[in-house]
Amino acid sequence: MSRAFFGRPETAPVRGGAHVTLYLVPVFERQLVAFDVSAPQARGRWLPWTVLDFGQNPYEAAAGLADRWCGGRITDLALVDVMSFEVEGGGWELAIVFRAELSRLPEPTEDQAPHVFAEGHFDAIGRFDPVDLERWVRQSRQPAAQQAAPPANGGMIF
Repeated sequence: MSRAFFGRPETAPVRGGAHVTLYLVPVFERQLVAFDVSAPQARGRWLPWTVLDFGQNPYEAAAGLADRWCGGRITDLALVDVMSFEVEGGGWELAIVFRAELSRLPEPTEDQAPHVFAEGHFDAIGRFDPVDLERWVRQSRQPAAQQAAPPANGGMIF
């Protein structure tokens, strides 16, 4: 086993190399939103994703991804997971996953159209299993005003 130290940044995957990716899980009214992509090089159903640039801030990259794929129609953006995958050819991917709560559905474009799954329905998308997608979609942060107040005794048990 070797430590995860790597050489200079590259512009494409290299054998034995690593890259950090960022994925966005769009959610609209408790439903998963994926995108049907018609571009020949990426045809299929996808979540928004990108490979991070060297030194790029993941939260800023997630916000930019939300702008590009979802038209910036988000009310909440939260880190929900970090996963590790082996890459074909002997590489490694570290995937950072953000959940984006949408205020309304994105408009379709020439190459991609939003697909809203029925509430409670989850299919595998890319590297992600339905159980992971379900966990991320159902995860939400309560606004501070809705969180339970601390017990009157300060949480002490007698």
